[in-house]
Amino acid sequence: MNPHRHPAWFGSVMGTGALSLAIAAQGTTWQWTWLNPVAVAFLLLASVLAVVLLPRYVHRLGNRETLRAEIADPAHGAMLATLPAGLLVLAVAWGRIGPSLVPTGLALWIDGILLVVGLVIAVALGITWSAAMLRGAIGLEAVNGGWLIPPVMNLLVPLALAPLIVANPQAASGLVLAGFAFYGIGALLFIAILTLLIARLALREPMPAPMAASLWIPLAPAGMIGLALLRLLQAATEAGVPGFSGASAGVVVAAMGIGFGLWWAGFAALELHRMRQSGGVPLHPGWWGFVFPVGAMSLSIAAVGVATGVWLVQVLGLLATIVLALLWLYIAARTVRLLLRRSVRAPG
Repeated sequence: MNPHRHPAWFGSVMGTGALSLAIAAQGTTWQWTWLNPVAVAFLLLASVLAVVLLPRYVHRLGNRETLRAEIADPAHGAMLATLPAGLLVLAVAWGRIGPSLVPTGLALWIDGILLVVGLVIAVALGITWSAAMLRGAIGLEAVNGGWLIPPVMNLLVPLALAPLIVANPQAASGLVLAGFAFYGIGALLFIAILTLLIARLALREPMPAPMAASLWIPLAPAGMIGLALLRLLQAATEAGVPGFSGASAGVVVAAMGIGFGLWWAGFAALELHRMRQSGGVPLHPGWWGFVFPVGAMSLSIAAVGVATGVWLVQVLGLLATIVLALLWLYIAARTVRLLLRRSVRAPG
């Protein structure tokens, strides 16, 4: 596939937005105010990337037949969901970090607009992609970690709603219910598709090297499934929604997700080592699939560290954020090299 048409380019927005949120979280955990401008800088970079990359996706609407075929492609179709997922990550980041850059009211408006746009695209694309997969004669060997993106991006909705719930107590009850509705979509479909992925890994040939990044994608829902619940419960409690008086359940589910995510990271690391030993992993935009999952785990660990005050968990969150930053730098540098190499090869 031509790298410039690769459907996973918006993964760079997701990864950069996640890094901005992780840096802001560490600033809160350790009271390092100097990290706030760094988080803002990465938020702005993620926003610029979204503006620059958006035409690549809008252009696809010009040929509906080609778009349908791309959605129905079991290897790459699910990666189109990086577009709405990236918009939802930006919504979360503007709601969390935006008030450090612009007035709070404006930041929440940006959060709300990105949330609505991302949500509409997410629902439409998620249903369309699911229908295409169910209609097609697809074998188990076609399943990959990228299949988690279309349904699981629904877990980003509660995170984007959290600051809006706190800022609008009069509408908080309805917003909380909406948050739980989308949480249910993401959590239940995560379990279903993860089961398919494990069956594919157990019963078919090993995953090919070009799909290496997809093996890391389960870390994203593993991190978000607890983080989203924690933030939703905290927002409901702060807004005074009847029936909510704490976030203990969120801490429990987040800890469970972190445990699974760390286990899966060990498994995925072994598989990555196998691929590198057997010929290497080819570079393509799908490599951004390594970044956001690590970011989701970093955010979940940091949130549990703050909620519990356990020093060891806080240190683990800091280490995870450092790994995330180094991974982002590595993938960004390799992406720039890829683009420069393609530019040099392009005809005059």
